[in-house]
Amino acid sequence: MPASIDINGDAGESYGRWTLGDDAAFLPHVSSVNIACGFHGGDPATMRQTVRIAKAAGIAIGAHPSFPDLMGFGRRMMTIAPDEMVDYTLYQLGALTAIARSEGMTIAHVKPHGAFYKACSIDMALSKALGAAIAAYDPQMFLVLLAGPGADAAEAAGARVAREAFIDLDYDDGGLIIERVAKLRDPKTVAERAIRVVREGKLAKIDGRDMDVSVSTLCLHGDRANSAEVARVVKETLAASGIAVRPLGT
Repeated sequence: MPASIDINGDAGESYGRWTLGDDAAFLPHVSSVNIACGFHGGDPATMRQTVRIAKAAGIAIGAHPSFPDLMGFGRRMMTIAPDEMVDYTLYQLGALTAIARSEGMTIAHVKPHGAFYKACSIDMALSKALGAAIAAYDPQMFLVLLAGPGADAAEAAGARVAREAFIDLDYDDGGLIIERVAKLRDPKTVAERAIRVVREGKLAKIDGRDMDVSVSTLCLHGDRANSAEVARVVKETLAASGIAVRPLGT
């Protein structure tokens, strides 16, 4: 059983006068944060605020690039050429890097958001191009992807890949089920899923059948009404089981 695991959380997704989630309450219970970079959520002020919350909490920060889909919150699939998506990713990464550097922070990882993330699990050309781009930008930077063929393709292209499982979303035979609207999740159930992934390398699909997972990071979402409570219970349950929650690579 691993002595530690990373918990990454999606956050910084508010923009303008629209607020989503309670990042100040949520982020102290994770070890890494994926910060929206403006294409599905987030804006310059929110990005800076989220970096500051992460710095105060002592957690790692990463970029959370998306398809250009602010209205659909990045959860609608788009057909985009690999080189075009690489440019979109580097554009968003560059914006967050500038803000992070001004706050004395560095970017530890990149994790695609929503439909872009899903696309990387099924489109090998997209995952290969993204892996090569991140490796060229910074070979030490982690690229967080769903465990499976997409992650393998990105790694083969040179990226330092961190494979991930979702403990607050569902899976079916087609893979990860992306929610259009985040719903409440039972904290105890999510925590039990986390323990099972870490201890047994197993995760149940919606039909009750198990799937094998071998990962170095678990994802939680900050846009649920009870996200902070879910994250707190997951972290406490892992700690009670002797599993430390630490950023990738530490």
